[in-house]
Amino acid sequence: MNSYTHALILISDKKDGIPLLSQAAELAQSLRLKITLAHISDDYRQLNYVSDSLMDEVVSEEVAKARALLNELAGMISGRVDTLELVTMRRFADLSQCITDLGIDLVIAGHRNRFMGALTSRSAEYINHLTVDVLIKHIPN
Repeated sequence: MNSYTHALILISDKKDGIPLLSQAAELAQSLRLKITLAHISDDYRQLNYVSDSLMDEVVSEEVAKARALLNELAGMISGRVDTLELVTMRRFADLSQCITDLGIDLVIAGHRNRFMGALTSRSAEYINHLTVDVLIKHIPN
């Protein structure tokens, strides 16, 4: 079994953030694991459907909401929790680069059982695309 040193917890909202952070906090306590809490937003400006100046506000608003959520969640546990907002349309390439740059050796993500969940969930894609271990935690609906 690997001895993990740095976990990246990928959250989309508070509903999955609380149980994922709780799981990571338990691991951090027993393994002396560093925690980075992250949110990935799509960078619609890269699609070039509208002027970039019109999309800047939309992307900035989403980033601000995500940062507020990350800071709120990070404040819920004792100990240091770093936060990261990744804005990209190249999800796996940029996430892989981030993992390398930060020395991440474990990714923790959630999965909800819902209609079309097998097709819309990115959890399995993380397993298939990332080169580090991935822990998928079931998030009740």
